[in-house]
Amino acid sequence: MLSVEGVSVRFAGISALSSVSLAVAAGERLGVVGPNGAGKTTLLNVVAGLVRPAAGAIRLDGRPLTGLAPDAVARAGVARTFQSPRLFSRMTVEENVRAGRSLDAEPWLRLVGLLPRRGDLAAALPPGEARRLELARALAGAPHVLLLDEPCGGLSAAETEDIAALLERAVTPATILVVVEHKLRVISRFCQRVAVLHLGEKIFDGPPTALRADRRVLDAYLGKARAS
Repeated sequence: MLSVEGVSVRFAGISALSSVSLAVAAGERLGVVGPNGAGKTTLLNVVAGLVRPAAGAIRLDGRPLTGLAPDAVARAGVARTFQSPRLFSRMTVEENVRAGRSLDAEPWLRLVGLLPRRGDLAAALPPGEARRLELARALAGAPHVLLLDEPCGGLSAAETEDIAALLERAVTPATILVVVEHKLRVISRFCQRVAVLHLGEKIFDGPPTALRADRRVLDAYLGKARAS
């Protein structure tokens, strides 16, 4: 169980998160949506140890993660990807996966379809392949918790479909998955639950099918993103 308990974050006096609480069980897929500036990326950063909350706690199976350095959080079993893939550009595709604490990169490269490019520099990859490589590196550490920040951001419809299908193959039944994504069709297809953030507050937590029936969600988010 991943528990986010009353987490608040402030930047220069501005509230980025306000008493946000979530609980995600093993094998559960939680989507996190909301307008730009809602606090979605900040939430992932707090869980990953990149941002320290002003209040609240993060626990994994009851063990506190709050205040741990990012490398210690990673060793506890939390992996994260970013809106813009953060790869080691001067390292090869294979070396990037090995950096994810896996001595054998081949199974992960085969999983994401990058085995033929194992010797290429990461800097040479187009956006869709760069996202697949970052996902392979995250999976290589066999994480208990996988945090994905807009895994389909900036991708074409075909590339989005490839990433969605890849996630369905790659995520184990025991993995806790938290996905931030603006493309609601991806969230609706892939996640059992959705949490909606607005101005740093959680305003909805429930099944994707209930999103369009919630007035606060319609006012805060869906009215601005129906085309997604």
